[in-house]
Amino acid sequence: MPPVRPKPPEAGPGPGLRDSPGRHDGGSRAAVTGRSGRDRGAGTERTGRDRDRADRDRTAEAGGAGRGARGRAAVASSGSVTGILPVAGDDHDHGERGRVAGAAGGRNRSGGGSSVTHRATDWIIEHWGAKPGRHPYLPVALVVFAVLLALVAWMLGPAQHEDTHLAANTAPAQAPTPSPAAASQVPATAPAPGPQNQQPVAVPPVARVERAATSALFPSGVAAHTIAEANAWAEFRGTPVDVVVTYTDRDSWDAIVNPWMGRVFSSFPGDLVISVPMFPDEGPQKGNLVSCAAGDYNARWRQFGRWLVNQGRGDSFVRLGWEFNGGWFAWRASANPTAYKQCFQNASSSIKETSPEVRIDWTLNAHGPDYNAFSVYPGNQYVDVIGIDSYDQYPPSPTSSEFSEQCNAAEGLCQVINFARQNGKLFSVPEWGVVSQQNTKAGMNGGGDNPVYIQEMYNIFRRNAGILAYEAYFNDDIVGNVRSTLVNPNRHPGSSALYQRLW
Repeated sequence: MPPVRPKPPEAGPGPGLRDSPGRHDGGSRAAVTGRSGRDRGAGTERTGRDRDRADRDRTAEAGGAGRGARGRAAVASSGSVTGILPVAGDDHDHGERGRVAGAAGGRNRSGGGSSVTHRATDWIIEHWGAKPGRHPYLPVALVVFAVLLALVAWMLGPAQHEDTHLAANTAPAQAPTPSPAAASQVPATAPAPGPQNQQPVAVPPVARVERAATSALFPSGVAAHTIAEANAWAEFRGTPVDVVVTYTDRDSWDAIVNPWMGRVFSSFPGDLVISVPMFPDEGPQKGNLVSCAAGDYNARWRQFGRWLVNQGRGDSFVRLGWEFNGGWFAWRASANPTAYKQCFQNASSSIKETSPEVRIDWTLNAHGPDYNAFSVYPGNQYVDVIGIDSYDQYPPSPTSSEFSEQCNAAEGLCQVINFARQNGKLFSVPEWGVVSQQNTKAGMNGGGDNPVYIQEMYNIFRRNAGILAYEAYFNDDIVGNVRSTLVNPNRHPGSSALYQRLW
């Protein structure tokens, strides 16, 4: 996330962390939630990698070895571990990304088949592309030459003159902004118009994915960067943690496609929610939307999909380019709406090629402030879950009527739920929490210790439990961020007591 960005009076990003000045990380702390990256921005910025990467190593050892298939099954009935482990010290590298050796046995999912061309390209990139000074000029030249020969032969073939062989490459129709009246409807999506000489192509319905595993009414969790933090949250509320929201680092492709949380949370029996940028936003590998839209990063995303499967995390929730409707991330949609949509479609399709059971989460920021999120919806075939980061700020909700007003306002939580229903999708709330009025970016635009907000969020979750993929509280105490902590330390006693009673 960018450094503390000026927040418009009407809205703001979730409290995410920022790796370094100028970055905004999704509403959780880089340190707190494994959001080691720059969290989101509800109005608070973090420095990305807030806590020493060292934290994760020690915690990984304390958390135990790989997660077995039995651990995965256990979560369906009992959730996640509940004992408090020692909190990792500052001398461990929590940014290190080792793969967990024992994880392959548990949570394994079969990776999707890739084409020979993709495998060859991926092999070249993995063995040459990432190493400075070594470039596969000859192999690449041979591949390009072979492709050109095949293309010429294809163009000369008679099949190219038949309309029935034309591919449907048109972009999906733009999704309309949801209306409250359509809250319970799931209208059919009309096929996008194609070329005049092309027959309409029937788009098969996209099956709805499963919610996160839980033994409760709805899946619930917390943003955390260690097993100890997840367990402390479970003990605080007296119920297991079903999901943990985490963030990759954003300074290189290796940090993105081989992220640290696979090792740190190898023994966590619940579901991981992995927030990943669309491309590195700093350093020598810094990317951009145009290159992403052109498919330049597809091989990287296939590599990430293979990593998920190898870690036994092939069915993870992946928050791809979260909070794109804010102005603090390099992948913000307002920079190039067309390129943003194509970039998301490319990344989603590429990840699913090698990790077909992954659940892609398209997460916007509540109430903007920078761009109309629904106008750049990538399309149902590229999205499994429609999420929103929604904090008690810009505006806060001191009363039930004010909560209802902001919830139903543009890009509010209620609108997201309606939009998910219209498109036959699950919805998620990966980041939410109260916002302190002291030493935060929001200041008096935050609701402070606000039990009303806690109660109303709980009511929303209960009423829509059937389509709630998961929700996760952002327990943060970083000065300049949301400072939403309910435990360790408890800065909001009224909200904390009510949360404990409800959950």
